[in-house]
Amino acid sequence: MEKKIKTAYHGHEGAYRNLKAQGKSGWRDGVESYRELLDHAFKKEYVPESGKFLELGCGAGETALWFAEKGYETYGVDISPTAIEWAREKAAEQNLKADFRVENVVESLSYEDNYFDLILDAHCLHRIIGEDRADLLNHVYRVLKKGGILLSETMCGDNMSKETLERFDKKTRCLMVKDVCEAYIGMPEDIIEEFKKAGFKMLYSDVRPTEEIDMLIVHAVRY
Repeated sequence: MEKKIKTAYHGHEGAYRNLKAQGKSGWRDGVESYRELLDHAFKKEYVPESGKFLELGCGAGETALWFAEKGYETYGVDISPTAIEWAREKAAEQNLKADFRVENVVESLSYEDNYFDLILDAHCLHRIIGEDRADLLNHVYRVLKKGGILLSETMCGDNMSKETLERFDKKTRCLMVKDVCEAYIGMPEDIIEEFKKAGFKMLYSDVRPTEEIDMLIVHAVRY
């Protein structure tokens, strides 16, 4: 039997504790990290400009709170209790209403069926490994309304920096830290097939080059 790949899911708690202790604002630069993704998405007529919004792997809440500020009924989930506490603190400081919950997205999403109009995967999916990926996409499909939109930006392809390539295992397509898979970097066509198998229909897809690792942009709809 093939040895199961070790995952780094619960390591995010320690990472967020360190980031908060260091006085950082969050994992990266908040919504600015996804500005190109979001600006492009909102040019599409099928992306709703209001309604119930969920961010997967919301971290310290910067991006989710940007949606709250725009008037969405906003929700965010993350596996790290520290990240969720941080997000709630920011919501209170900014006087914004948002529902942040500690959840392991590969196990469940604690919302009713057909609940959300718009769901954002901003660098959560590529942290999910193996069969857990299908579980996550199935959960997302269930809680998304019929006609609802999923936006995703996820690592892909073989074009990566030298430093990244040194940690890349070609057999598993995992970015490794010792014997732990930190992220999955699939080929674009394989990732798109994962969305389709979960029941989504592709509305748009493209690969965005970056200096570190290329990103696959997906807009998908639940029918």
